[in-house]
Amino acid sequence: MSFASLYRISMYLLLFLSSLILNIDSDATIDLGGSFVHYPKLYPLVMALVGMIAFFTVDRRPGKGLTTGAANLLGIASLVLVYIEYQLDRSQLVLACGHWLYYLTIVKMFRPKEPSDDWYLIVLGLMQVLVGCFLSQGDRVGMLLVIWAILALWVLSLFYLHRESLRSGPEWQRSGPVRLPEDAIGRTEPEPYPGLFGLPFYISTARAATMTLLLGMFIFLIMPRSEVRSQSPRGASAPRSLTGFSDEVQLGQMGEILENNAVVFTAELFKGGNRYEPEEGELLWRGVTLSRYDDGRWARDRGAIQLGSPPASRRAPDQILEQRIRMEETAERVIFGVRPILDISVRPEGLIALNSHDGTLIRDPDRGVRRITGFRRNYGPLDYVIKSDLDTGAVSVQPGENDVLNYFPDAGGMRDVPPELQEPLREISDRVVAGIPPEDVVERAQALERYLRDSGTFRYTLQMTRSDPGLDPNLDFLLNTQQGHCEYFASALALLLRSQGIPSRVVNGFKGGDWNDLAQMLTIRQRHAHSWVEAYVGSTSTSDRSPIWLTLDPAPAAEREEQVALVSQLPQSLRQLVDFVRYIWVFYIAGFNADRQEQLLYQPIRTLVAEAREGFRIMRMALMNVVRWLTDFPSPTAFFSIRGFIVSSLGMLFLVGLITLGRRVWRMMSRRLGGEDNLAGDLSGALAAYVRLVRVLEQYGLQRPATETPREFARRASLLLGDRIQDHDGRPLTDVPGRVVEAFYRVRFGDLPLGPDAMAQLDAQLDALELGLKPSPG
Repeated sequence: MSFASLYRISMYLLLFLSSLILNIDSDATIDLGGSFVHYPKLYPLVMALVGMIAFFTVDRRPGKGLTTGAANLLGIASLVLVYIEYQLDRSQLVLACGHWLYYLTIVKMFRPKEPSDDWYLIVLGLMQVLVGCFLSQGDRVGMLLVIWAILALWVLSLFYLHRESLRSGPEWQRSGPVRLPEDAIGRTEPEPYPGLFGLPFYISTARAATMTLLLGMFIFLIMPRSEVRSQSPRGASAPRSLTGFSDEVQLGQMGEILENNAVVFTAELFKGGNRYEPEEGELLWRGVTLSRYDDGRWARDRGAIQLGSPPASRRAPDQILEQRIRMEETAERVIFGVRPILDISVRPEGLIALNSHDGTLIRDPDRGVRRITGFRRNYGPLDYVIKSDLDTGAVSVQPGENDVLNYFPDAGGMRDVPPELQEPLREISDRVVAGIPPEDVVERAQALERYLRDSGTFRYTLQMTRSDPGLDPNLDFLLNTQQGHCEYFASALALLLRSQGIPSRVVNGFKGGDWNDLAQMLTIRQRHAHSWVEAYVGSTSTSDRSPIWLTLDPAPAAEREEQVALVSQLPQSLRQLVDFVRYIWVFYIAGFNADRQEQLLYQPIRTLVAEAREGFRIMRMALMNVVRWLTDFPSPTAFFSIRGFIVSSLGMLFLVGLITLGRRVWRMMSRRLGGEDNLAGDLSGALAAYVRLVRVLEQYGLQRPATETPREFARRASLLLGDRIQDHDGRPLTDVPGRVVEAFYRVRFGDLPLGPDAMAQLDAQLDALELGLKPSPG
């Protein structure tokens, strides 16, 4: 592939990525006869098509490109498209303006291109990227931005080489592809950099890109962050409708959530100080509890919310599960952890509190007003650590949770069953618990759990159907369809328990997660959303009267895990790599806030400086003791000893070194002040030959940029001269620039003067070169 083709393809690929970043996260749609079309996704495809057309037409035949007048007219006409797009959806003004940059880019691509035109294309692409970053809140844009930055470095390198080849070539080539004379049309344009694209070039480019990215990463890491947590005013579009967050849930709503593969949070697990890998589907990440039921809808009890914290735990370390959780951005306040929770730690203090009313974890309990200009404000990513008790089994007590059933007359609605459901539910539950004593509450509750989970009568599925829409969804599930997802199983079990007088509530959260061997962590996604039941089985005998809850999970575990695995869109090995890269991006790049900067950068640096300071103090004290020992002579005669010999030897060595260093500094300053390195003032010998070579080639149109070494300049000049310039004997003078430069290097850097014969030969070759480059008369 020629240099020109590679450069142009790289440029168009950069513009394609710019349009992709601009449109990838846009949710704009257009109504076409009742059908809503997501039109932004078409823009990158059109850009790719335009790039191919321009490459095979205008870039091959510049004369077929748009004229200046036609390009200006199309640029003005594109404003009409911007106005139409704005009228169709007035909330997409910024996107419409970004599309105007897109239209101008396409017009420019169909113009004959000089370096200034390519520069405008790069700037237009950069502006599209900036607009896309402003509009987007997704992770995909961040990853595309890294790819775009690497490709931009490559394109800018090629752009510089392309511009210099036009400046340094013959007169007809320097003027650009638009002004080729008639005798140049149809002939092959010389390759400006033959043999350029070899392994050394790619290594140099990769080294430059790596150094640029490392420098950018260093600046990114040390740039101070604001202590204020970021708030997004665009919270209406970013929050996810997750189970475990909402205060109200309609039966059947979770079906859509379970088919979503988006990440909710990640968790690193530790037990006894060591990393812990849980068994498949073992952990229940508790979110919100729902206790009031009415006509297929479960709602959270809206009674008083009492904020507290769990008391300090005295459990042994190997009985405690430590969860280091990194939460994604969301618009809801409930967060997740494994129950029972023994300790919560987060920065800043007070950001998370335990709701003593129902045992949920509340984020920003003193948040206040949550709406600005009509939009919900988002909660940014959050890091927190939870320690939980692993050895409680199915029956557990949450420290710090109040016994609601003793404090509130209606027990928070945890005994209520709609009157029309009481009799049919009681009939089903009586058959299940027949023969179990009423006082054995735990056994009766677990029998109802086994009836739904293990009897084989009920099946787990995400494909929900209603057999009788006029019947309550729970009765329709229990009597007719007998299949559904975990939400139906949990809802039915909670009502069956209440029909037997056992207070119960539905818990929404997540179960399990995807284990990542690379990062040694769990990735919890929306498809891991899960519902289960907590049944009240009594209270502790202590003075605080804490409630005792029995955790019941009635959904068939094997069938659920099979359905959850089907939702995954990637093979497990590839998914682990993608999750690991995304984890690094979200929490250490996009989410690198003041807290993480303090934890990962400033605090270790302060610790290292303190340790280094202490180490230098110890070294200084040791050195002072040595000096004191060496210089402590109680009498002149004590100098004539082994210690005196060591001191005198060290003193003489120091004096000799000081004199040697002074002489070298004096020589260097003398050379500098004497002008020995002044090239402009020394026009004798090889230096004069090199100056003459530069002037002769400048008259030919070949100039040496400041960034090009004399040897690289000579190599490029030789390639352009070829065999066209010959001496009077017919020998080509292609190697004359190289000989002059080598002689210049010999004198300038090797301090090796040339003999008179060698100088005379160089002068003769320069005379022949200058004569051959002069234009012929007429």
